[in-house]
Amino acid sequence: MTDDWNPNDPDASNVMYDLSRWSFDQQAELAAELAEAEVPHTWDGSELVVPESHEAAADSTVTRVEARLGIVYEEGDEDPGDSGSHGRSSHEPIDIPAGAASTEYDLAEWAESDRQSITHALTAQQIPYRWEDDLLLVSTAHEEAVESLMDVIEAGEFAMLPSDDTADEDDLPFETLTTFFLAAERLQRNPLDADGLEQLLDALEVAEPERRPYGVDLLLWQKTCELAEGLASALVDADEPDNETAMAVATDLHDLLRPYV
Repeated sequence: MTDDWNPNDPDASNVMYDLSRWSFDQQAELAAELAEAEVPHTWDGSELVVPESHEAAADSTVTRVEARLGIVYEEGDEDPGDSGSHGRSSHEPIDIPAGAASTEYDLAEWAESDRQSITHALTAQQIPYRWEDDLLLVSTAHEEAVESLMDVIEAGEFAMLPSDDTADEDDLPFETLTTFFLAAERLQRNPLDADGLEQLLDALEVAEPERRPYGVDLLLWQKTCELAEGLASALVDADEPDNETAMAVATDLHDLLRPYV
């Protein structure tokens, strides 16, 4: 990962992914995958920003997460890479190339609706496939992604992303929740960590209990704000920081948000 990338540099060549239709949990899953792949990235609201030099790695990571989580787009929707300077392939079926290895799945017992779902998902993910009666043939190179999609469909968890953007324009960016988590992670280890305190206070400055970040459950958000206020109170409201209380509250905040970030 490069340390000198500045996404705010007007001369920087960046790639944008519009993830406004993804839930908070899906965006967090992608962020974790990008970090593991050492792809530099930042967020501008619900848009993922990566340097153009890492476009291929980011593109494959987005596609992999889409496949694993069963994220597909309705016909006519733009996929994440269709905005800005980045272009992804159109939603047209791709046949298995001649000579390429293929894997067969006998889906004779699948309902017609489930067959349509896997067909749509494979098309949306641009995974080569072909139907031969009840047999679904897919490119063996994409076998893992295909089986993830099939698991999602069989579990009844497959859903088309809506064509209407459900995000409220007044919602906070979901990174606000991440900032609270990062602050808690620092302050639970060292309540005098200046960077952690700065992150906490910056997030509190924009946080409102009744104005949740996009995709975040309201009760979770309100509990987050309550703990964050308590943490800040322990550190800055008294003449001397209450380090013991601060560490305990920071740990509670960290543990609350860990499954979501």
